Amino acid sequence: MKKTYSFLQQAFIFAIIMLISNGIAYISPIPLPASVIGMVILFIALCTNLVELDQVEELSNDLSSIIAFLFVPSGISLINSLDLMQHYAFQIVFVILVATVVLLGTTGWSASFFLKVRKNHHNKEKIDKKEKAEAKKLAEQILTHNN
Repeated sequence: MKKTYSFLQQAFIFAIIMLISNGIAYISPIPLPASVIGMVILFIALCTNLVELDQVEELSNDLSSIIAFLFVPSGISLINSLDLMQHYAFQIVFVILVATVVLLGTTGWSASFFLKVRKNHHNKEKIDKKEKAEAKKLAEQILTHNN
């Protein structure tokens, strides 16, 4: 049976994670956004079963459903910076294009690399099984030949 958690319980878990991530972002020499650190902490907590999916799933789904609304302040900030964006339009577009190409290339290369590793691992398992079967067959032949 799936246990349900109240909104406050789920919000408390997110609040604790954000408090920890804000502390890490504050003391970290590397300028990382607290929200990114928080996502990493939540991911690790979910993978290690420190936090169960049921404990955060409902609030996560609710926040995902209103994500467009959460970007309104960012959109307003962009509108307030139109003069700056017009002045540096070429540089901004160039950086966006380069970052997109690098991201796509890195994602493709990483996926290809991990698929090859997975394929090699499966092939090695097949070869090991085949070698064990051949060794067992050879051992049986030797035993029957000696008797």
